[in-house]
Amino acid sequence: MKMPGEVWRRNQWVMGLMVFVVFAAFAFVMPFLPLFVRELGIEGDSDIALWAGILIGVSPLLAGLMAPIWGRLADSTGQKPVALKALGVYAVILVLSALVGNVWELLALRVGIGLFGGIGPLGLAMATAGAPREETGRIVGRIQAAQMLSTAGSPFVGGLLADTLGIRATFLVTAAFCLAAFALVAIAYREPVREGARDGVVKRIRFRDVVGRRGIPTLLAVFFLVSFVGRSFTPILPLHLALLGVDPGRLGMATGILVTAYSAAAALSATLSGSATRRFEPKRLLAWSLLAGAATVLPIAKAPSFALVLCLAVALGLVSGGALTLCYTLGGHAVPQELRTTAFGVFASATLFGGAVAPTVAGLLSRLDLRAIYVADAAIFAGLGVFLLVGRRRELVT
Repeated sequence: MKMPGEVWRRNQWVMGLMVFVVFAAFAFVMPFLPLFVRELGIEGDSDIALWAGILIGVSPLLAGLMAPIWGRLADSTGQKPVALKALGVYAVILVLSALVGNVWELLALRVGIGLFGGIGPLGLAMATAGAPREETGRIVGRIQAAQMLSTAGSPFVGGLLADTLGIRATFLVTAAFCLAAFALVAIAYREPVREGARDGVVKRIRFRDVVGRRGIPTLLAVFFLVSFVGRSFTPILPLHLALLGVDPGRLGMATGILVTAYSAAAALSATLSGSATRRFEPKRLLAWSLLAGAATVLPIAKAPSFALVLCLAVALGLVSGGALTLCYTLGGHAVPQELRTTAFGVFASATLFGGAVAPTVAGLLSRLDLRAIYVADAAIFAGLGVFLLVGRRRELVT
């Protein structure tokens, strides 16, 4: 159901701020998890690294599994109540994280975060609810830009908080951010009336209502592969920069600069790509974005200096950083409003699984050649771009 213009416009700004606050808060705690693991009694660098990897990875893995379930619940019972439950649970879990006595307790709480995951796709669905169809891409672009920007500088802020206030106090700061997001949504977000709600009868949502629609299975594969490429550089970046002669004592800073520059460029790309869908067909925009990404990522494998890699990373963010925004726009056009939260949850699952698989594949390819992943990424982008341009029109909606 469409809403008055001033209402859906306010809703998109509320959800953009909510997403920014929540993702910034979670990014605060990521940098010091290895230090917290040591504080909780784990000794030895290899054991600390193993536990830190498990603690960091378990939440997005479970969130990928749970996002469609929470999406279906939101479509069936209302988006705002589900979002408030998730934000409230996040705040409680983060407070408890500040009080843990051992690493097993922290693991249980990280599992809890994952089980209540899916706030990202839920935010996208809530921001687009009640808005005109032609505004979907622009709104998705703004929400994703907010998410990208929130994680660009947050690790630095989180590390600063951990050094000045202590690790446990930083968890409490993070919980306060989630409570602020809770209050923002509770007070300022206005949920549109769902179809059938006035009569007291709301249609039961089934996953096959989403995945059985024309073009959705193909789109899920695109989500998976685009996310795969976006997350594939993580395990090899410091090693690659070391090969380029970056001083070992500056590898962390150099990697951080590279990631921050790419994230900022990708955020700008997401905003511009979303706005461009009001004038151009999202499918063709996605195809050309991926082809440009292939042409940009391939030279990184042979770049002789950090400066050139940095320039190419910024270019890659600018030309292909909005690819997921375009994917979500296509998905939003493919499903009716009453299925959108379920659909965005399914899309998020494909995205999270692609990002989870990518580091392992990159690590395996590095055994052949450290920079082989760039060649693989270019091939994936080029193949997807060609498919979208010349493939059968019915494979994806536009």
